[in-house]
Amino acid sequence: MPDLAWAVPAAIALVAAALVVAIVVIAVRVHRRSSRARAAAGRAVSGAASALLALDDDVDDLDLAFEAADALDADDVPTELRRARTTAHRARDRGFGDLLVLEDYTGVAARRRDQARRLREGLDAQREQVSAVRARLADWQREHRSPAGLLAAARHRRDDLVAMSGDPEPLVDALRARFDDADWSEAAVAASRARRALADADDALGRAETDADGDHVVRATAELRRAARHLREVEDGHRVALQAAGNAEAEVAAARAEIDEAIHVATSRPEACPPGAADRLRAAADELNDAAAAASRRPREAVATVARVREERDAILGDAVSMRRRVEAARTALPGTLACARAALAAAETASATADEKRVEARIEARGDAAPEVDRITRRLRVERARRHLAEARAATDATQALTAARAAWSALR
Repeated sequence: MPDLAWAVPAAIALVAAALVVAIVVIAVRVHRRSSRARAAAGRAVSGAASALLALDDDVDDLDLAFEAADALDADDVPTELRRARTTAHRARDRGFGDLLVLEDYTGVAARRRDQARRLREGLDAQREQVSAVRARLADWQREHRSPAGLLAAARHRRDDLVAMSGDPEPLVDALRARFDDADWSEAAVAASRARRALADADDALGRAETDADGDHVVRATAELRRAARHLREVEDGHRVALQAAGNAEAEVAAARAEIDEAIHVATSRPEACPPGAADRLRAAADELNDAAAAASRRPREAVATVARVREERDAILGDAVSMRRRVEAARTALPGTLACARAALAAAETASATADEKRVEARIEARGDAAPEVDRITRRLRVERARRHLAEARAATDATQALTAARAAWSALR
């Protein structure tokens, strides 16, 4: 026994060391998950978001510079410039994906903070590369382009745009004659903005004739891009409204039959459905009746009502119907839901682009009424999340998975 006398203090020392290590580990973990750590992570994510918005602006400016330099499709543009532009686009897209991951991350706050800092560093580095590309493009432009040639190219783009798009007013008039305001007012606004953008482009082109050293060709190019976007809005609005008008009556009729069947399931098997299922389904049937009454004048609203009602029906019935019936319901609901998601995405992209235009104008005129940066990143992330869900829906081979993704895309924009 005397030979083991040393073991007692040694054991005590080991236990004490283990306790110290455990306390340190617990303290570190608590700190990494503390409110201060979460706040630091939030600030780091906000910093990454600001860097991403700045890169987004830089990439848009780079695209504008390429187009104004008549370098988008020209054969004489160096390959390294083309590749650098493509790399910038990929970095921006990857940045939005990484930021979405950070926004949804619910793990250790310190890890979220570190990832956000790394993301911001990468985005800042990419901004420097984009700036270098702009400088190389400017050098190439001075050597291979003349002011007269750039002006002629801009006028050619203007004429091509007008020839391809035509006058938007007949499309708006056709919608106005058939539908209520909700189905043509946005197209009318877009047509008005397109005319104004074309007029501003013509004014800039006129100034470029007498002032070759100014940035008038760049301004004209920006206005032509804006006009092209608004003209696409008119065309898309016309197409979507006519497609909805062609499908609304049949969609509403099919959905009414589906809801009647769902009410039968809910009343005959109440134990398999949530409380109040039958009443909720009857309310959905009333929505469909209202949509049917107005479908001829508001077809887009009718199609959206059908998509919402079907989503409500699926949520209520759940496992009360067989897998085969759920797959059949998904196949039926998918086209209308995709149409609603695409229309919502187009509207969100338009709203985002319009807000960005106002922000740029406010910055140029040194006004203080531009939208806060937090609103801008929130808006952009909603659009990016919807785009990714729509891509998932297109890639899905299973109807139920595709429908889930399409509904997620639509939900992200509502």
